[in-house]
Amino acid sequence: MEKAAFPAQRRVLGWVLRITGWILRLAGSLAVLGSVQRIKSLSAATNGPGYDGPPSYVLLLVYLGVMITGAVAFAVSLAVGRRARVHTARIITSVSGLAPDTYVLYLRPFTEDLTSSGIAPAEDNNMFVNPVRAIARSGRTYEERLSKTFRRFGPLIAVGRPGEPLPGGSGARRTYLPLDDWKDTVGGLIDNARLIILGAGPGPGTVWEYVEVLRRRDPSRLVVLITDPAEYRRFKASTIAEAEGSLYELKHTYGGFWQPPILPDLPGPANPHTKRSFYFRGMIYFTDGWEPHLATFDRSAVGSDKPRKIGKYFTERLRPVMTHISQGTRSPVRPPRSGLQAESE
Repeated sequence: MEKAAFPAQRRVLGWVLRITGWILRLAGSLAVLGSVQRIKSLSAATNGPGYDGPPSYVLLLVYLGVMITGAVAFAVSLAVGRRARVHTARIITSVSGLAPDTYVLYLRPFTEDLTSSGIAPAEDNNMFVNPVRAIARSGRTYEERLSKTFRRFGPLIAVGRPGEPLPGGSGARRTYLPLDDWKDTVGGLIDNARLIILGAGPGPGTVWEYVEVLRRRDPSRLVVLITDPAEYRRFKASTIAEAEGSLYELKHTYGGFWQPPILPDLPGPANPHTKRSFYFRGMIYFTDGWEPHLATFDRSAVGSDKPRKIGKYFTERLRPVMTHISQGTRSPVRPPRSGLQAESE
């Protein structure tokens, strides 16, 4: 059997990049904020009595140059920080050490790593409104936000793309499997996960994983994550055909009258002319008998750019999902905390 290949991380380089990123972030932020303050007081300073310095337009150009340089340094710091976290991300060399019911399994098409590793827009981190929060929190990727959202249920665990030189993201801790023997291991991970998050995509591996969850787990253990409406439509069509292939076994488990769930359609935005959208477009959770329920996240329905209102909307839409899975995944007896579980996020 072929052995799994692990990425060649360089942890020392990762920490050097992390420190460099913070230096760039602080320097860039100070340059931007300092230049803005200078520009605001420019007129009063140059028109004051006894001023004999450079003309105001020269100072304006200098301050604008410093502000642009600072903004570039801040943007570079985000990319450097993301690269640093990939080098220091946790790699799981053996899944045998994962205690049952202590982790969240993240299944998705490998192509989704490209977008989920992108830096999430900092709508709630406006540097001019709250510079301290902007400096401290900007730069989190979508996958890191996903990990933070569900961390109450355990660390996020994902299977990495075979042969990738570095992990495809830093929000989930990755393990790597051989190409010729991955289904049994993934099936075991599905059996023991406290919660399974499945990124909706039409790839055959992802569709197979969806049906395996239907076969192996209770409905409350699955959340289908929708990030791309077109990919979701293809995923929905593919799951119907895949479930039909296992219908005899599924009926044996759930009863002769049971039918595979028909996933709900994702509605269009409230304002079809908007160009803004959340990365997480929707989440599907399941009640008894695998009845699906859809929670949508429509950025155009917020009607405001205020960070507090955006955050409140997202929290309210997420609440029924979190309440349902909290009730469904509650275990009467918890196993001892493993080193993986005990490690802080």
